[in-house]
This record gives sequence, C-alpha cells and structure tokens, in this order.
Amino acid sequence: MRRRWNPLRPAVSQAWRVSSLLLGVLVCISCNPSDCPTIVIGKDHFSVVLITLDTTRADHLGCYGYSKPITPHLDRFAEKATLFTNAICTASVTPVSHASILTGLYPYTHGLRVLHGVVENRLPDDVLTQAEIFRDNGYATAAFISAFPAGKYFGLHQGFDTFNEDFVDTPRERLVAPDGTVDTGSNQRRAGETTDLALDWLADANAPFFLWLHYFDPHDPGLLPPKQFLDRVAPPVGTKHEKLRAIYDMEIQYMDHHIGRVFDYLEERGQLDQTIVVIVSDHGEGLGDHNWWTHGILYQEQIHALLIVRAPGTPPGRRVPYLISTVDLMPTIIELAGSDPAQLRQLDGVSLVPMIEGDTTDPQRTAYADSVNMLTYRFSNDITDKKNEMLFCVTNGEWKYIHHLLREEESELYHLVQDPRELHNLYGARPDQVQRFLKDLKGRNFMPKPQPAGSHMPSEEVERLRSLGYIE
Repeated sequence: MRRRWNPLRPAVSQAWRVSSLLLGVLVCISCNPSDCPTIVIGKDHFSVVLITLDTTRADHLGCYGYSKPITPHLDRFAEKATLFTNAICTASVTPVSHASILTGLYPYTHGLRVLHGVVENRLPDDVLTQAEIFRDNGYATAAFISAFPAGKYFGLHQGFDTFNEDFVDTPRERLVAPDGTVDTGSNQRRAGETTDLALDWLADANAPFFLWLHYFDPHDPGLLPPKQFLDRVAPPVGTKHEKLRAIYDMEIQYMDHHIGRVFDYLEERGQLDQTIVVIVSDHGEGLGDHNWWTHGILYQEQIHALLIVRAPGTPPGRRVPYLISTVDLMPTIIELAGSDPAQLRQLDGVSLVPMIEGDTTDPQRTAYADSVNMLTYRFSNDITDKKNEMLFCVTNGEWKYIHHLLREEESELYHLVQDPRELHNLYGARPDQVQRFLKDLKGRNFMPKPQPAGSHMPSEEVERLRSLGYIE
C-alpha cells in the first residue's frame, strides 16, 4: 500500500504506544513501519451518523427561529443537542463544501475547488477523509447520496465500503410522472428513496458504523415530493415568487419527515443514545435575497450553515453563538468518537468538543469561504442567476469581507451585527477593516488554478449538471 497523508498522525514515541493501548484500535495504513501513519479511535466505539442537507437555509428551520412549523423532527432533535448559531460553510456549491465537511480542510487545502471544470474538480486520493479513518478502525462505512454533485465523480466516495448513488435513470419521455411530479433521471432522488435504502442497510449493519446521508430535496423546485405527501400540505399560493418559496419550504418539510424516520429507527433499536449524530447544511439558497435565487455566491443566506450535534455523554440543549466553520466537523467527530485530540495535525479546523461540553470562551476566529466557479444557475424555467466573478470571503462574525478577484473595486464589506442582511456596503468607507481582511486573505494560499482554455467536463457530466439547473 502507498503511504497516505494523514492529518491525525501522532508522534512515534513510547507515550504514543502506551496511549494507543489505552484508547483502543490502532490501524497501520502503510506497509513501511517507519512511515506508518496511525489513527486511534476510542474504546467506546460510538457509531456516527452524518446528515448533510443540501441547499438548506438555516433560517428556514424552527430551531433557528423560522415561524413556519415545517421541521418538527429536526426541531425536537435540536432540543437534546448542541446547536451552533454562527456556523459558516466553506463554499456555496455542493462538492466543494462537502469536501471540507469530510476532510476538515478549506478548499484551497483539500484541492477540490470547482463544480464544473477539468482542474481541481476532484478531491485528491491522498487527502484523508473521515470515512477512511473510521473504516480503517473497523467501522462499517456507508453513504447514501441523493444527487450527482455529492458523488463519486468529485471523489467524495473515499473510505466508504458502500457508496450508493444508484439513481433511477428515467427515459426523457417519462420525465413527467402521471402524478405531475418531475424526475430528472439519473441525477437525483427524493429523500424517501434515500432513507429507504439507508434503513435497509442499517438493518443488516453491525455497530459501530459511520453512515453519511445526503439529502437534496430543497435544491430543485422541479423534483417535487410525491403526490401523497403534497396532498397533506397546503398548496402554494400567491405570486410566482411566493409560490417558489412555498415549494422550497414543502421540500424541506418532506426532507424533515424522512430524517425523522432515521431518528425513530435508531431510537427503536436503542442505538440513538450510543450514536454521534451531526446534521449540517452544505450551503443555503438565495430565494430572491440580493436579487439572487439559487446559490453560488457568498451572502449569509448562502453560507450560514445550520449545524446540530448530539453525542453520548454531552449536555443537551446548548446553543453556541461563536463563529465556527464546517471545517471543524472532522476533528470534532473524531474527538467525540474517542480519539486523543493531541493527535490532530495539519487540519484547518479545530475540535468543537469544548464548546459542546460547556466551554463559553469565544475563540475569536475568522472563517473563510469561496466561490470560484463562474456558472449560470437556473432556478426555474425563467429565473437564472449569472456570475462572472471569483469571490473570496473572510469573516470574524462581526465584520465580513467579500473580495472580488476580477473587479476588486466591487468588493464588499458589511458590519453583520448592525447590518445582518448585508444591505450597506462599507467597502469604501472603512479601508482599515478592508486592509485587515486583505491581510488575512493574503496569508492563505487561496488562488485556484486556472482552467485550461476550451476545457470542459465530459459531455455526460455536463448534461447531469444542466439537468440540475447549473448550466444553461
């Protein structure tokens, strides 16, 4: 086996040998003992369920203050968990953001930068994922993916013994079903189908396991929930835009229903209290804010992530207001599973376990996000969002800077405390804050590699993105 880069590599010392015996399973993933990276998972061997909610705005969940009762299962779950109110995702496109969740690295570190292109379009094989850590410690690992952008094409399958993205490939003439719902073929599936497959897998899986569930429903107003679900909810009314927002909420409600099935299943089997459950969004959705309907840029409605964590032995009902990033999830999950935090090396993220356990110290960090794919996003047949820019964001929670690479004079600075909706650009008025954030940004190796002139993804993959509304 080839040597792998390992961000959890401990020092080879007598103290390490003793701690490995105390902590549990020790796995060598290199045939050369002198090079042997090692990872230790704790003796308790808690299972892990990672649930990622694609295109889901935090402010559309009741536990984040939404007035409409569309997420009863997630809201009840949050009552017994830790909810982070100021989490930032690393990108506003699916594969890039998920790569950070799975690796604990910012996009400029893990190397997956774009949704569409032939350079930096895949997570490199030598970047270690959470799934690889758990698999190499004897966990059963499985992922059930609901759409192409979170799939194998982007290298997100690394470490999973089971990686299911077997979407039904419906012929074009059957795209519209008899009940009026739309199926975009081999590119996505509904939450109900993904949950059915996951529960079937859980029925045969032995603990401990690492399970990733990816839900995609809020992304696409074309793939509606099944008719039997729609018959139970009020039909969308009002203007076209109001109806589109209502459809978005219906899709979140449908997704919440099936996430509730997962909670119920684990509880009925007595596994919920012995399982680490992490629920996070990869990015949000514009829904008309800032005159933008889809995602792909860096305003708060698109990069404010929902994050809920529940783990055995941790206090329930905590609300953490401090700025954190989704790169913090990998070290957090590894520590909750029992790994010695002294092993953590070379990650961009830090463990949130102290906050989960009650630490009220503000870490006063900055968080980074970017958007380097210049795509046209289609929200519906007659609503499209066009971006001809590369964007890079740094925020400390109070202030937020969005750097426009191609037209720097259009860069943006917002005081999030006084202006949470980012309506008043202070870029020209506060050069001191701009320079502070530029210094932070220039300290990062943030520039993406240029895409070769005339290059593009294989035609089959381009068609997949087109059917999902990313490309005209």
